[in-house]
Amino acid sequence: MTYNKFYISIFLRIILIVLTCFLFVYFIEKEDNMLTAVFVIFLVFMQITLLIKYVNRTNRELAEFLLHLQQGDTSVVFSKENIENTFKGLRGSFNKISSDLKQISSEKVQREHYLSYVIDNIKVGLLAFNESGSIEFINSQAKFFLNKENSNLDNISSLDDDFMKICSEIKLTESSIIKKIINDDLYYLVFSSSEFKIDNKKIKLVTIQDVKQEIESNEIESWQKLTSVLTHEMMNSLTPITSLSHAIKRYLIEDDKLKNSQDINQELLTDIVENANIIENRSRGLLEFINNYRTITKLPKPKFEPILLRDLLGKLILLFDKEISAKKIDIDLNVENDLSLLADKGMIEQVVINLIKNSIEAFDNINKPRIVFNAFMDTNGKVKVTISDNGSGIDKEKMDNIFIPFFTTKENGTGVGLSLSRQIMKLHKGSINIYSEPYVQTIVNLKF
Repeated sequence: MTYNKFYISIFLRIILIVLTCFLFVYFIEKEDNMLTAVFVIFLVFMQITLLIKYVNRTNRELAEFLLHLQQGDTSVVFSKENIENTFKGLRGSFNKISSDLKQISSEKVQREHYLSYVIDNIKVGLLAFNESGSIEFINSQAKFFLNKENSNLDNISSLDDDFMKICSEIKLTESSIIKKIINDDLYYLVFSSSEFKIDNKKIKLVTIQDVKQEIESNEIESWQKLTSVLTHEMMNSLTPITSLSHAIKRYLIEDDKLKNSQDINQELLTDIVENANIIENRSRGLLEFINNYRTITKLPKPKFEPILLRDLLGKLILLFDKEISAKKIDIDLNVENDLSLLADKGMIEQVVINLIKNSIEAFDNINKPRIVFNAFMDTNGKVKVTISDNGSGIDKEKMDNIFIPFFTTKENGTGVGLSLSRQIMKLHKGSINIYSEPYVQTIVNLKF
């Protein structure tokens, strides 16, 4: 059996200390050997000191190895000669740890290079800075958007005034969009931000993205839809007008000559008058359509004033008291008494009236119809008003078109109400969103 050198050394040292102690006892009993006994006890202390040093040296070399690993030095190898022979299993385990850490460190460096490459080549600008405004990180796309490609940026104060203001003032969960000409090209830049902490240091990360292509695509799609609706509405009016005008002309002209009065009988005159009435009605409808178009394209600037929402909603509900009673609609109004809104009262009334009207018209053949009004302040300090009902709602395939001017799901609708409501909300720097599950729940969200 092969004994481990470390254990043998410890064992022999302890035996030697024990023997020396016996020797001390032997000499202490003899009065004439007192000096020798003192020398022997000195040897005992020396042997104990050497034993402690021996053990501590091993611990020290272990600690030195672990300290190198802690400091990220993976080049150290656990191969001290005395330890190599003493702790063969420990040496192998520690060298395996060292090798694994070296591999992990190498992979970490590779990932950092890869991540740095990806971040620097994505089409989204990234700018991170601390509370004092010092820039911690900025990628090349952000430098391009900020028009600082050839500059060394160390603080956001070195940015253009517009950019510096947006970066420093933009709030979490919000976004800001500006138009900027860079290298003779127009960009629509959307700024958004988030915050995080590194080593108790608060970092603000601003992302910058060009949405010009998306905006142009949406504009083109919106124009195509609007043109389709306008064409459809105009053709519905102009086609019968043209056809009836041609019929009247045919009644009055024969062989390219105007008929004599005696050739025009009462029946023919009646047909001419009927056609003229139809032309008049269709022309009036076309004029009304054009006036509606002018209404949604030429809204006045809002006149802002404080509005108590509970009073406003309560008064508007009373306007529909007759319809509400006739259809036995249950109304639920949940608004704090002092919740107020800074808005144009007339415009907001127009929006809410349109929404209430839509809900009431959706209650044909509905059991236990109900409209619920909620108004509250959300966690971001924004006023939200929701109007929900359990009416017929809006089909999923029609949801994408409900805000297009003149698109309507009603037989006698104008298709102006929701489009007008969205424009009014935009003038208030707010939004309107609709979610609908037909015959279950339709919710309209107004966010100011």
